[in-house]
Amino acid sequence: GQVDEEGKKFAKFDDVVAKVQTCLSTPESQGNYHDFIELLKLYDKNSNGTMMLAELENLLANLGDEIPKEDVQKLLAELCDPEDEDGMFPYTPFVDRLTGKA
Repeated sequence: GQVDEEGKKFAKFDDVVAKVQTCLSTPESQGNYHDFIELLKLYDKNSNGTMMLAELENLLANLGDEIPKEDVQKLLAELCDPEDEDGMFPYTPFVDRLTGKA
């Protein structure tokens, strides 16, 4: 990824598209722990293991098999740590809980 003038990291659109195309080319693949972490790192603007909860909500609700927004909110309430004052939350514990590692 690149870094903006404030030092925040961001992914290029092409990087995100490449990840999505890789997933689409192997539809039988459900991904693994490493894949989930690598995908969420694309949204880790501060390179500190956090991302915006709203971005994860949007990803889950609108990409792949669309999940109803109320179901996404229930999932996040169950599996995510609380967001901080900037709307960020640590994504590794979420993936740990989602994949049964926690």
